[in-house]
Amino acid sequence: MDNLARGTFFGVSKNATAVNGLTIVRSAYHNLRSCPWHYHENAYFAYTTSGTLIETYKRNELALSAGSLTYHHSQEPHCNSRYSPYVSALHVDIEASWFDRLDLRKARPEGLLELHSPDLKIIFARLLAETAHSATEKQLGTESLIVTAFSKMLRLKDYSERKPVWHQHIKELLYAQYDQNLSLTDIAAQLQLHPVYLCQQFSKLFQCTLSEYVRKIKIEKATEQLMMRQPVSLTSLAYACGFSDQSHFIRIFKKHTGFTPLAFRKRMG
Repeated sequence: MDNLARGTFFGVSKNATAVNGLTIVRSAYHNLRSCPWHYHENAYFAYTTSGTLIETYKRNELALSAGSLTYHHSQEPHCNSRYSPYVSALHVDIEASWFDRLDLRKARPEGLLELHSPDLKIIFARLLAETAHSATEKQLGTESLIVTAFSKMLRLKDYSERKPVWHQHIKELLYAQYDQNLSLTDIAAQLQLHPVYLCQQFSKLFQCTLSEYVRKIKIEKATEQLMMRQPVSLTSLAYACGFSDQSHFIRIFKKHTGFTPLAFRKRMG
């Protein structure tokens, strides 16, 4: 079984950047059908940026597409198959020394985590866009973004061990209806919870308000659409993602990603 060394991934790698124990790599897979069982020397994040594929582990199988985000512990055997004609991904390889320097070795999750947090996906969308900068500019904010992502992932993991029974239900509800004009009373009624109780508990669980969370889902969906490189107008995209108008969409998108939608789309080229 192949053991892939630091910063090494199947496919064609480009724009690799090393920053203080992190290696950020943009990988492309052209007409690749599968790759063999293998594992990686280091832990890593994988953010799928186009196409679809199946990732198989000993205990489960994941269907990945543009916008999928996973975290992999080191030495975790897996294989990939059923690639669409063109697949691309952003990988962040994390050396053991990085965990040691930040005193995070004991906190490292083991195994495979599929991450569904809009917060985390927005961070990686921003990191993806920033990889188009010069080498010097890349290094300025890269590590802080990964530190933020890792700390958010750990917090989500801690909460997952004591989450209420309605936790998964409300996530499914908000993702299914993010583009609709939801009200607090509507959401609370669907969950059979008191609105005040829902607001209090939601903020504790998700570290933001309900409205903020819905906005993040909208941005997550917008980044997925922009990564597909389809010729859709910003006005159409704004309405499709639940924004009332294009100017509001542009303002909120830039606030969360650091880029306007147009600038983000150009960097996907």
